[in-house]
Amino acid sequence: MWFSEYKAVITGTRDINHQRSLNPYEALFGGMSAGCFSTILNNPVDFLKTRMQGVDSHKYTSTLDCLVKSVKDEGVNVLYRGVVPRLGRVIPGQGIIFMSFEMIQDFIARIVKGKKH
Repeated sequence: MWFSEYKAVITGTRDINHQRSLNPYEALFGGMSAGCFSTILNNPVDFLKTRMQGVDSHKYTSTLDCLVKSVKDEGVNVLYRGVVPRLGRVIPGQGIIFMSFEMIQDFIARIVKGKKH
């Protein structure tokens, strides 16, 4: 979702038929920023999932109960526990994935259109 918006801004159009290919640095940055946003927004859910699957899961009657008790006992920052190492893994990984996708897509398009690469 974020990457498609990023690409529309960079290329100046939302029409995928008229978007130019991103250069590797643009795609890398777009993927890295997508990784950052996805981690920040998803970490509270991932935290709750981990708590509900852990050895102390018996302390909670539901996911909502886990959320309420965790925030009450440890503060709202507990929802972002572990976010820094996760960012360190996800940001470069997503950058490489999106950059690779753009480069492969461009390579295949040139072959299909009969252009030299």
